[in-house]
Amino acid sequence: MPKPLLTARYRVVVRDAKGKIMRIEEAPSKSFILNFLYLWWLDFNLNDTDSISVVNSSGQQTTTPLYQPQYWYLAFGGGSAPYSGIQVGSGTSAPSASSPYLESLILSGTGSGQLSYGSNTATSPLLSSNPGTMTITRTFANNSGGSVTVGEIGLATNQSEPNQNVYNAVLLIHDVLSSAASVPNGGTITVTYTLQVNT
Repeated sequence: MPKPLLTARYRVVVRDAKGKIMRIEEAPSKSFILNFLYLWWLDFNLNDTDSISVVNSSGQQTTTPLYQPQYWYLAFGGGSAPYSGIQVGSGTSAPSASSPYLESLILSGTGSGQLSYGSNTATSPLLSSNPGTMTITRTFANNSGGSVTVGEIGLATNQSEPNQNVYNAVLLIHDVLSSAASVPNGGTITVTYTLQVNT
């Protein structure tokens, strides 16, 4: 059976307040979702008559027109930060291909149940071998005063509404961990997505 041409893997590392590793999970990503196809569809059709559900820069679920591809920035940051790039949530339900966002997004902050979203870091594509790969990594710090449970992760790109200074995070990949991960107060969780192409 031929290998898929495009695949993704995730790696999750949980550390306690002293930096000691408490858990590592690595597995194939199973859930590229419909928004990933919308991204390509817009490139090919230049059609902006439909709408999608997204998370805005405040972490709220909202609906926005698709817009043409120049308004979808393949950047993990920008105006929709902190929620563009890698996201984490507390949901545990199996993702659907039509999922527009994580089941229960964990907001960025230091309040109860929140995690501080760090910067996204992306490596340059490694094309000297087959398969070719690139990675996106983000660390989330728990300064909430209590443990925070992470059950799901995702990868989103930045989208803007033209001339309105409104920015959104469009989820492209959505995965549920094999079991929920507890991040202790003072600890961190680091999520890495590796995207891979085969020829």
